[in-house]
Amino acid sequence: MITQGEFEEKVKEFGTLADFRDEIEGWCSELIGKNQELEGLCFMLFTWNFANMRRMLKTFSIKKFKEVLREINPIFAKLKKEKFEIADFDKLKDDVGFIYSKLLPLVQQTGTTKLMYFKNPNLFVMWDTKIRSKWKIKKVDSESYLAFLKLMQKEFFHIKWDNKSISLARAIDMYNYAVTQKVKDRKE
Repeated sequence: MITQGEFEEKVKEFGTLADFRDEIEGWCSELIGKNQELEGLCFMLFTWNFANMRRMLKTFSIKKFKEVLREINPIFAKLKKEKFEIADFDKLKDDVGFIYSKLLPLVQQTGTTKLMYFKNPNLFVMWDTKIRSKWKIKKVDSESYLAFLKLMQKEFFHIKWDNKSISLARAIDMYNYAVTQKVKDRKE
């Protein structure tokens, strides 16, 4: 079991691993909150998910992205007050699955969870290849993501998190990132 001390230590360690992308998290969130959602989400995708987006530059369709946002925004509005700590992901399965399956073809699995986090930072925990590997998640479909969210609830249910500026979902991502990175992997 992950102890409170270990969790806090790894979240703190994340600060030593943070890079430019982490500095612009607030900028993306601010754009999203100021009715510039498309710009904020694109900015986030091309900085936080740059490896995938670089490969998709010639095929990524802003028109299709806008259409998908129009489809999923009512679901995000419905989930607005949900919090990771108390969410019943069994009851949210259809909504989370709908959002995930709409985004997956556009921005792939890592971009999908990052976008979901930026739309609701209190509910969604992000993942990437290393985090999925750490938690032995093999598939990248909506059922696997829901299983991952439930696993994160199970693994971190006992953690006390009082930081008002960082959601528990984000703190779990910071923990996961810190335990899957080696300090030497990061350039100064």
